Amino acid sequence: MTSLRQAVDEEADVWRALANPIRRRLLDLLRDGPRTTGDLADELADLSRFAVMQHLGVLTGAGLVRVRRRGRYRYNHLDPVPLRRWYERWVVPLADDAGAEILALERAVERTGGAQMPEKTDAFRTVRIASELRFDAKPERVFEVLAHRSMEWFPYTYGGERVETVVVEPFVGGRHFEDWGNGGGHLYGHVTVYDPPHHLAYRGRIMAGTILDTEYEIEADESQTILRMEKVAVGPMSEDEAAGIAKMGDIGGFEEELRAVIER
Repeated sequence: MTSLRQAVDEEADVWRALANPIRRRLLDLLRDGPRTTGDLADELADLSRFAVMQHLGVLTGAGLVRVRRRGRYRYNHLDPVPLRRWYERWVVPLADDAGAEILALERAVERTGGAQMPEKTDAFRTVRIASELRFDAKPERVFEVLAHRSMEWFPYTYGGERVETVVVEPFVGGRHFEDWGNGGGHLYGHVTVYDPPHHLAYRGRIMAGTILDTEYEIEADESQTILRMEKVAVGPMSEDEAAGIAKMGDIGGFEEELRAVIER
């Protein structure tokens, strides 16, 4: 479990990372998906590549950016988990509901010029999510809970009380679905990689025309296990739908529930 000193140090790293406008700009650039270090350096043409790498190093040290190498390229991924922890610790308790409502009204007026404008819902968007979590458990345990015991930690389903179980058929091409009994249910998608306890991937449909790829990598690290998740949703969706996918699809948002099952 995370010690108090470690939690304080991690929080200080996040504050330091967010204090710099250049680092905040880098996070904005990574919001729409992973970028190579070269791409980011091109976006910040007034800085040297070395300076950009230094700022990325601070973000990586704070856990806000994860690095994955593909061949000779270094891809930087935004990890929203530390930001979510920081937000829930500081922003939620200090921001009142009235202030949020006033800001929402202000933004709506600015966006529409005071007129009621119809929302476009058919824009083609890409939502990318990347997270990394650590657990005090073996990879086999993490894989089992992730793949076959999702009802114990993920609180949302399509069928509600009708859901009898959530099934992952343990082979490539197997179905991932909610079983409502009597032949009823909801199909999330199909297994594209099944390699316990190290690798699991699905491809499914969220809504008409929108595809979701989900990939989990599980790695032993001494007495702990690292779980890396990457999700990519592509298709026509509104801003609200994209925001919902980003929130519901981020496993980091359910870290507490997942940890309680894996580590108990």
